[in-house]
Amino acid sequence: MSFTEKQATLVKSSWEVFNQNIPIYSVLFYANILEKAPAAKDLFSFLKNSDGVPKGNLELQAHAEKV
Repeated sequence: MSFTEKQATLVKSSWEVFNQNIPIYSVLFYANILEKAPAAKDLFSFLKNSDGVPKGNLELQAHAEKV
């Protein structure tokens, strides 16, 4: 199965928009995971003792941008 030309164009244009904002989307990605699965905080040493979803956590932001 392959993409139609229209689908391929949509993927490329979406990727261009996403690629310009990777740091923001990366933090949102991790924040969404932590909202849906709070126990996942235990997988990150810098989040183990935090309450809620630490959207402003600089260590989370650095990790999200690095990965």
